[in-house]
Amino acid sequence: MDGGRAFLLDFDHTLFDTDRFFWVDVPAAFARFAIDPQVWEESYARVWPTGYSLEKHLEHLARGKAVGSSDVAAIQRVLREHFADLRGYLFADVEPFLKQLQEEKIPCFLLSFGDPAWQAYKVNGARIADFFQEVFTTRRERAKAEVVEALAKRFARLAVVDNDPRELDVIKARRPQVETFWITRVPPEALKSSDPEIQKRFREARNYATLPAEFPHHRCQSLEEVSL
Repeated sequence: MDGGRAFLLDFDHTLFDTDRFFWVDVPAAFARFAIDPQVWEESYARVWPTGYSLEKHLEHLARGKAVGSSDVAAIQRVLREHFADLRGYLFADVEPFLKQLQEEKIPCFLLSFGDPAWQAYKVNGARIADFFQEVFTTRRERAKAEVVEALAKRFARLAVVDNDPRELDVIKARRPQVETFWITRVPPEALKSSDPEIQKRFREARNYATLPAEFPHHRCQSLEEVSL
């Protein structure tokens, strides 16, 4: 056992403002391709459970004739040109928190759900990969607990920060001693708003924030509330 304390952090909706990136800015950049919003959402829902990537999403849309095969490469080029630097999508408290862990020599690991190449694109674009001892990616939902099992054998104290209480519940059921932080990045006034623009702005994060939890977790809205 390495001893000491370590952190395992989720990426989407925890460190990275995924809703603003994927549901606001990416569709705006793709507007000239005239992809039907309903078809985009429906196809996303079909691809997401297998571990999302834009490439798989576009393949699905092309099979359904929602985009032309010639548009696929153009869309990918737009993504590369408009979204090469993703640091602006990190929540404001992320870099200070990671730097503090680094200064205090507290090991930190990153774990995210999705296609490895797609997740690596976002992590590298956000310029934070170097803060982590290791970056884990899984295509299977509720599989984060397996990584926690391995890390819990290495560290005397392990803390996990995630926006999905279902993942934290599975972790807590297997390893009750692990400290779990359920982070919600949605402002309280936006949780129940009926404004369509606000609903789109926090499209996925709102859903996670209102899920029921089986186990008690530390609730927080910022990494500043996560105790070291």
